[in-house]
Amino acid sequence: MKYQLGAIFAAASVACMVAAAPAGASDQAPGATILRAVAGGAVCTATPNNPHWSSGASDRRILFKTRVTCTSTYPSVTVRIQGSLQRGPLVGPKFVAATSDQTQVIKNGKSATFYTPQTGGKQVSTPGSYTGFITGHITAPVPGDIGTGHSKTVVLK
Repeated sequence: MKYQLGAIFAAASVACMVAAAPAGASDQAPGATILRAVAGGAVCTATPNNPHWSSGASDRRILFKTRVTCTSTYPSVTVRIQGSLQRGPLVGPKFVAATSDQTQVIKNGKSATFYTPQTGGKQVSTPGSYTGFITGHITAPVPGDIGTGHSKTVVLK
């Protein structure tokens, strides 16, 4: 029993471990972040992609996607991503052009895509320099903090 309690304590102490590292994926440029969170038996990775012109919309809109992948000892994990599309230079003041707040259930070993701005929300169509910022949380079955991250700042003409 003493060993089991020690193992439970050790697992609980790392339940909300978060690591941010420079992105190395091909769809990410230097300066973006990949976030990783461990909560109970769930491990989730959140990657904010760079802002871009939407190719699927009938009108020209600027958006960014956050891809979240989870592996877990549970059948599914509930994840909340809050996004902020900000306009402004790489260095200097930025202002919030659009936001999102979405929660999705992600099945074990699968991915989900979170969009900023959300469909039906304020849309952005003005050319300029944009950066996508996110804050993420695992909300169930065991809460955990994914953390905050950002895309690369890109110029959209």
